[in-house]
Amino acid sequence: MAENVLFLMNDDYCEQDTIHYIKPYMFIKGYAMGKELSQTMLALPVARKLHDGQYRKSGEPYFTHPLKVCSTLISYGIDDDVTLASAILHDVLEDCGDQLTEGGKSLIQEYGIAPEVVETISLLSKRSGLNDQELAAYFQKIEKNPRAALIKLTDRLHNSGSLYTFTDAKMAKYLRETKLFLIPMASYCKKYYPQYANAFSILKSSITALNDSMAAMLARVSQGQK
Repeated sequence: MAENVLFLMNDDYCEQDTIHYIKPYMFIKGYAMGKELSQTMLALPVARKLHDGQYRKSGEPYFTHPLKVCSTLISYGIDDDVTLASAILHDVLEDCGDQLTEGGKSLIQEYGIAPEVVETISLLSKRSGLNDQELAAYFQKIEKNPRAALIKLTDRLHNSGSLYTFTDAKMAKYLRETKLFLIPMASYCKKYYPQYANAFSILKSSITALNDSMAAMLARVSQGQK
């Protein structure tokens, strides 16, 4: 069915939004074409369609985020079709449920996304309000799948760069979660997935540095409020 699915870059999308992501979109598309990554090429227009009209707290179109996650993975030398397609689609089950009446089945049956890609993004999807025990179980499932772990850590790296849009309480919660679960996961993956050791090493050091600097800033702000 994927062969019959075509989503073209066209004028149905907001031109002002498109300006924000056209360069990474075309970079990833060109990379995927050169490497013959069929799922990645398909994931691009599917994610663009599903995320259309969604925005990040910074005001940017939401689609800029999965494109950043994917292009970062490419910069780390990741060229696996399932991983890159999953990176592009990693938030659609959480954020586009109203357009996917049957969840992952819709992605497969209506859009031609491979079951292996849907399985990966299903691992990454979670409901809000999880306690520490539930979060531990969630992250443990992810770290057993190196593709999902690469995406989750890269997602965290990108999101950590926009913590300034969070409230102090939400930032503190996010930093704590990163310290308790994400950084240890990066260490685990670096050890047990040697084929991706370089990527996991970069992710760990980058996330740790961002987390520490944001924690220090939050501490200074808290002291100033006393």
